[in-house]
Amino acid sequence: MLESAKVGLSGAHAGASSAAKELASIDIEQGPALLRFLAIFAALGSFGCAAWRLFNIFSAFVHPVMSILYIYIAFFALTTILFEAKHEWIEKVGVLDKYQNMLVERCNFLTVMGGRGLFYFFQATLWLTFANSFAEIIEIVAASALAFVGILHLFAHWEIMPSHLAKKFVEAKNRAVPEIEKLVNKDLNKDGKIGA
Repeated sequence: MLESAKVGLSGAHAGASSAAKELASIDIEQGPALLRFLAIFAALGSFGCAAWRLFNIFSAFVHPVMSILYIYIAFFALTTILFEAKHEWIEKVGVLDKYQNMLVERCNFLTVMGGRGLFYFFQATLWLTFANSFAEIIEIVAASALAFVGILHLFAHWEIMPSHLAKKFVEAKNRAVPEIEKLVNKDLNKDGKIGA
């Protein structure tokens, strides 16, 4: 009986150690600096275009649904910048870090190059819905930039161009490690304390 309890505890310990390592960090694929710069530049263009459209007060009264869509696009552009910027910068701003952590948990396709590539391509198609003619050249340029960056991200996902993994420590997940340490009575995160 005592032997089977030891086996059970050792299995629980192995499972808890594995869970703690998985919970401690999430990988966010990032491409080379030039690709990240292009994505941020395209997102800033998209954000600027959405802001320009939102400042047209007359349009907000005539087409309120379009204004809501511009707000969505602006948030999508900020999300693009959030995932392409250096994680060290994002972690220093609490609100941005919490927003990114929420997105990592609920929209984990944004953590891989292919998922973000499709997301950027989706943003491009949103801008193309506004382009009825070449008079909407700003929307066409924003769409083209986002589509180009989206395609480059898909190429990186398929390893046609290099990418690297950047570790992103998730605050909410790190809170689970001390609880698991208490459960297995072992210092899993190597901070010299159990459950602290």
